[in-house]
Amino acid sequence: MSKESKNKGDDYMNEVKINKVKAFREALNKSQYEMAILLNISQGTYCKKERRRKFTDDEKIILTNYFKENFPNETLESIFF
Repeated sequence: MSKESKNKGDDYMNEVKINKVKAFREALNKSQYEMAILLNISQGTYCKKERRRKFTDDEKIILTNYFKENFPNETLESIFF
């Protein structure tokens, strides 16, 4: 496998995880604005974090606890790693 192919695979895996956060949010019929309020950040900042998977550790814990209310089998690791 070439280095370029491996990097594309890594990008795909990161996108899958980003989509999991987005998928949970959408499954709960929540807007990015509502999630931003939960995290005490702006909607624009939330949008960037959701796309790039750049949540802080504290934000990951808050999101995990929030999502677990409806998806009890999920863990921080299954959502973010």
